[in-house]
Amino acid sequence: MALICIAMPVNAQKKEIRLNFGLQGNLPERYFNTNIQKYNGKNGGMGFHVCPQFIYNKHLAFNLNIEYSFVIENYQTDAIGGFDIISIAPGVNYYFTEHKIRPFVGLGAGIYHVIYHEPKVNLGVRPLLGVSFNNRFALSIEYNRILANIKVDPHVRGSFDNYYLAVKGSFSLGIGGSGKK
Repeated sequence: MALICIAMPVNAQKKEIRLNFGLQGNLPERYFNTNIQKYNGKNGGMGFHVCPQFIYNKHLAFNLNIEYSFVIENYQTDAIGGFDIISIAPGVNYYFTEHKIRPFVGLGAGIYHVIYHEPKVNLGVRPLLGVSFNNRFALSIEYNRILANIKVDPHVRGSFDNYYLAVKGSFSLGIGGSGKK
């Protein structure tokens, strides 16, 4: 499986290589859980990402999402803190159409590091839904789930439930390849 994931993007270099980059907003958990107070920003936040993408064919693209995300802790005091998370997650996107507006689904899995917390290296998954506009701009919603149990001292800060739901806007630049898909 690992050889297939490595070999396919190498072959894709004969196709098109794009560099996606952009900003994201993480949706607070209160949008999905009515038991959380109105002003509690738990699991909300913001971030940015850079994502090289290898267009393999008209429907399939491989990528490497490199992301920084600030995720807000569970509200406990007036001083609201958060968690700094860095992730590197290879993934694949499947585009449903060949039109200028292209809906897609994707799946990524990789490593997540919650700065100043244990364990240092965590496995995580990143399923997503999105739409690409003329291969220049994409909007997506991505569920990032850390599979390990992050050890947080409850006397120092609140928790964030090991996940965040990001709404991303990504710009895309062609940086190489033949461009023939």
